[in-house]
Amino acid sequence: MTGAVAVLAGPGDAGAEAVAGALAARLGGDRVHRLTPARLARARWSHRVGPDGRARTRISLPDGTVLDSAEPGAVLHRLTHLPVPGLARAGAKDRDYARTEILALLASWLLSLGGRVLGTVSAYGTVQGAASPEAALADAARCGLPVARRGGATRAGLLGRPGPAERLLPHLAWPGGAAAPVPADLRSALRPDPDGRLLLCGAGLVGPLAARYGPQTRELGAALGTGLLELRFAGGRLTDVDTCPPLDLPAQRAAVVRALAELAGEV
Repeated sequence: MTGAVAVLAGPGDAGAEAVAGALAARLGGDRVHRLTPARLARARWSHRVGPDGRARTRISLPDGTVLDSAEPGAVLHRLTHLPVPGLARAGAKDRDYARTEILALLASWLLSLGGRVLGTVSAYGTVQGAASPEAALADAARCGLPVARRGGATRAGLLGRPGPAERLLPHLAWPGGAAAPVPADLRSALRPDPDGRLLLCGAGLVGPLAARYGPQTRELGAALGTGLLELRFAGGRLTDVDTCPPLDLPAQRAAVVRALAELAGEV
């Protein structure tokens, strides 16, 4: 895919669709490939690891397009899953094994591309990577970001009384109240800050908080294995880390388009 950009995202991903359209207008439609999970699942994959440990992947799409990891290009990764076709009659164990294998294949392909991927790059394959929302916030706190309290417990009473800007969300309706013996989550009840969205896009930052939290946000991206994430603040504290941001703001989409065009060697 010489100088091409592959946009990996599920159907209905409006942010990915907008980015793909803007890239096609900028680079030419023949250089932008929109790859849904279903389209990738119908493709033919060739994946080889050489004696030096380097992997080379060739993906032949149903329309004849061939994506070769040895050729220059860029990838926007927003996939949450890959389906495994042809296993409707297989047992649950076999289906789970097949899903694990195809995600490992996806992960190895993306990892072999190195810095040409914008999005989470990890051994887990999916854009969420290994981090849960709570783990991502814990990483954010270690990077020096001001994080709102968030967590969960097997019973609500273990979380203590929520603060004035917090709320408990039991997993089940139960008459026992705050001390009920059911699992519960602790969430922030603060209203989102009007200018409280900060996007990391490659080496760039988009949002009014870029000057204040730039170094910490880049450190968090490195910790989570992604060059694309959005931080959301409420009451001056970080409440959410999204590794697959909606890209619903024009400035965010423009930054992603610019980063991918540069990775693809725009001329």
